[in-house]
Amino acid sequence: MKKLLVLLSSFLLIVVASILGVAQENREKTVKIKTEEIKWLSYDEAAKLSTKKPRKIFIDVYTDWCGWCKRMDKTTMQDAKVIAYMNKKYYAVKLNAESGKKIEYKGKSMTEQELASQVFHATGFPTTVYLDESQNVLQPLSGYLEADVLTKILHYFGDDYYKNTSWEDFQASYNPTAN
Repeated sequence: MKKLLVLLSSFLLIVVASILGVAQENREKTVKIKTEEIKWLSYDEAAKLSTKKPRKIFIDVYTDWCGWCKRMDKTTMQDAKVIAYMNKKYYAVKLNAESGKKIEYKGKSMTEQELASQVFHATGFPTTVYLDESQNVLQPLSGYLEADVLTKILHYFGDDYYKNTSWEDFQASYNPTAN
């Protein structure tokens, strides 16, 4: 009788553990599905969308070997505030600075590498580039950016503060809790 009781208890524990494991796995899948991400586009897609529904364009210029680029993807680009604001105000583009892929920039055919070096003047990686609604370069910024810094920069250009406020004045008055 004791053997039967031990056997039934063991069986019951295995069944409960399996059910809990499946529930945990399903909960993790649900969380992953609900997590929002930046909607990355190709440059051509962003330029085309911007002609139909004007928006600024954010460009993340990277290389495959760049450790800081990978770190920024895993940290800054996963921040909820960065994601929400980026998807609301910008068309986001990933641009490989070493790619020979042909694209069109303002009617001129060039490679992603040429666009990165000749137009965006990206010499270090990552470089973030901010374009206005007509694809004019507002500012390229070289280097890794923490989420709070990128959020501030995104607001500076996204809300058109750059048109009549210096960066220094904007930084002094910027309130992250108000945005």
